[in-house]
Amino acid sequence: MVGAAACAVDVVGDAGALAESVDAETIAVVDAELARAHPELRARTARAWIAVPGDGTAPAEPATVDALLAAGWQHVVAHAMPILAEELLATVQKLARGDVFGLDKYVVWAATVKPYTLANSGDRDDVVAALAKEVVALGLPDRVASLVSVAADELIANALYAAPVDERGEHFRATEPRDVRRALAGRDAVTVRLATDARYLAIEVRDRWGSIDPAAIPPRLATKARSDTGMGLPLVYACCNQLVVGCAPNTATETIALVDVRYKPTELGRSASFHVFTGELRS
Repeated sequence: MVGAAACAVDVVGDAGALAESVDAETIAVVDAELARAHPELRARTARAWIAVPGDGTAPAEPATVDALLAAGWQHVVAHAMPILAEELLATVQKLARGDVFGLDKYVVWAATVKPYTLANSGDRDDVVAALAKEVVALGLPDRVASLVSVAADELIANALYAAPVDERGEHFRATEPRDVRRALAGRDAVTVRLATDARYLAIEVRDRWGSIDPAAIPPRLATKARSDTGMGLPLVYACCNQLVVGCAPNTATETIALVDVRYKPTELGRSASFHVFTGELRS
């Protein structure tokens, strides 16, 4: 699968051989159970460490995904084939090319992307309602529209209130009343995009602050931490099948929630995949 991304591939059979073969340019793809059993692996310098569910015939166990998130793994694929191949190829391509932003990496090129712009913080409810309406118009189940509404609402709220920071790095809008309207211009601008290709429905929300700490996100999503970190991203993670965060420090944070619309929830892994990337914003 990784070879299809035009990358040179070395295959090793145990943790010791893997540790010896990794350098700063390596994208290391590791069996999730092996990764859980050898937490020291991630301490070795590499371009990225990606945990995947074994041979791909079964999804990763929820306890394993949770343990990897708690340990700070920034790339965890939870689903079995064929989803495994889709997620792994997209992740490796983004890492190899250094092009880490945009929901277009997850939907086919012909998919229609609908943009939504918030002119005012008070537009949040209207945009969320418009997204839900669009999902229903596409013929997708009400369940999907509900997931989209919750995820979009939380992501937009994060962009409006959690992302802005002052010169001291303080999140000065975190306690701002949610019923106070303010115009969104310059760095306060928030953009939302929606796309689907009959495989995934993707919601993308981007702010212009880039204030999120990528290393702090995975532990926040782990089960034991969710009650202590507020709703926000943990709730979005619970609503989707794959959560992707991109950060260009001091420039932009982009979060993409992907809902797989091909399968029933019982046919997918019980945990969602997670990826966080750091890179430059190219557009």
